[in-house]
Amino acid sequence: MKSELVSIVSHELRTPLASVLGFTSLLLTRDFDEETRDRYLGIVDAQARRLGSLIDDFLDARRLEQGKLELDRERIELGPLLREQADLFYGQSERHRLEVALPSVPLAVRGDRDRLAQVIGNLLSNAIKYSPDGGVVELVGEAGNGMVRVAVRDEGVGIPDDLQSQIFTRFFRGDAAASGIGGTGLGLAVSREIVEAHGGRIGFTSEEREGSTFWRELPAAADQVKET
Repeated sequence: MKSELVSIVSHELRTPLASVLGFTSLLLTRDFDEETRDRYLGIVDAQARRLGSLIDDFLDARRLEQGKLELDRERIELGPLLREQADLFYGQSERHRLEVALPSVPLAVRGDRDRLAQVIGNLLSNAIKYSPDGGVVELVGEAGNGMVRVAVRDEGVGIPDDLQSQIFTRFFRGDAAASGIGGTGLGLAVSREIVEAHGGRIGFTSEEREGSTFWRELPAAADQVKET
C-alpha cells in the first residue's frame, strides 16, 4: 500500500504542479493580451484546486485511519446543496450534459454539510471523469420510507464485474490508470466512511461500457419523516 501511495502521489501531483509552474512562468516572463492572460490564470486556478483536492484526499484518508474524522450534526436541506454542487460542475466539459431532478418535498437530513457536499462532489466528478466520451450525467434526489436517497448516473465506461467488489477499497483504481484516467483511488473510500458515519449506506450498480449509478442513502431528519 505504501508503494502504491508513493506511485500515486508522484504521478498525480506532478501533472497539475507542472501546469501551475509552467503557466505561472509564462505569465511572469511574457506579455499577453487580457483574454489569453485570463485563460492562463484560469488554468492555474483549476490546477491549483486540483492539487488542493488531492491533498485533502490524502489528509482525509489519514484522519479516517486514526479515527479523527469529526462531523457536525445540523439539519440540512439537501435540495440547495445538490444544486450548488451541480452548479460547480456545469460547463466543466463540453461533452457532458448535467441534469438535476429533485422532488417537490424537502430532502432534510442531519449531518455535516461540508462532508456531504464532498461526497456528492466526488460522485459527480467520477461520473464525468469515467465517461470520457461525454453523455448525460444525472443527479437525482428522492425521499421515502424514512430515507433520503441521492443518485448520480452516467453513461460511461462502467465497471467490469470482476472489479466491482473492490471499488470502495483505498487506492484501488481498477483499469483507470491504464486508461489514462487520473485519481488517487481514495475518493470513494473516503465517501463511504463519511456516509456510514452519518448512519447511511452507499452503493452502486454498473455494467461495463454501459455506465454506472452510484447512490447514497441517509436517514431523513425527524421532522422530514413526519412531513412525508
